[in-house]
Amino acid sequence: MLFDIGNVIVHFDHSIAICRIAPYCERPVAEMLPKLRPLNDQFELGKFDTSEYVRRAGEMIGFTGTEAEFIEAFGDIFELNQPVADLIDELSAAGHRLCLLSNTNAIHVPFFTKKWSGVFRHFDQAVFSHEVGLMKPDPAIFDVTIELLGLDPSNTIYIDDLPDNCKNGAAAGLRAFQYSTDRHGELLDTIASFEMER
Repeated sequence: MLFDIGNVIVHFDHSIAICRIAPYCERPVAEMLPKLRPLNDQFELGKFDTSEYVRRAGEMIGFTGTEAEFIEAFGDIFELNQPVADLIDELSAAGHRLCLLSNTNAIHVPFFTKKWSGVFRHFDQAVFSHEVGLMKPDPAIFDVTIELLGLDPSNTIYIDDLPDNCKNGAAAGLRAFQYSTDRHGELLDTIASFEMER
C-alpha cells in the first residue's frame, strides 16, 4: 500500500508557522503565505537546501530571527491523524508492505518522522518530492515511484487526499483512493475488499 502523508497520516496548517514567526517579520501576516508559496514549491522540488530556503524565505518576508527559530516554527505544523495511525499499525501487523509518496521537504521529513517514529517505522520505503525532483500531480512521479519501489500498480492501493493526485495515480495503474476524515470508513471497506481478493 502506498500512502500520502499530508492530510492522510498527519494534518497540517501552514498558518501555524506564519503566526509563530510573525513577531520576527516585517511583512503583514496576510501577505506571507502567498509570498512564500512559489518558494515553498521550489523547496519541495529540492532546488535548494534548508539553509538556502531559510535565507531566501527570510529575505522575502523580512524575517529577523535565527535559522533555528525559523526551522522550528516551519516544522511544527502537524497533527497526527490517529485513525490512520491505528490503521497503519494494523496493516503492518497483518504483514502488508507499506510505502510513502509525498510532496514534502527537508525540514518537514525529519520533524514528523522523529515525532511519530512509532508510526513511520512501519514504512518500508519512501519517495519524497524533494529527493526525486518531482511533485505530484506530475504523472512522472508516479512512474518513478512505481519503478523505485518495485510496485505492482494493479495490486497497490494508493491513498491520497487530492483529486488530481488520485487521478494521475490511477492513470499510472494504481488503485487510488481519495481520502478524507469523513471517508475513513470507506477506506477500511476498500482495504477489506482488497484483502479478500488476495
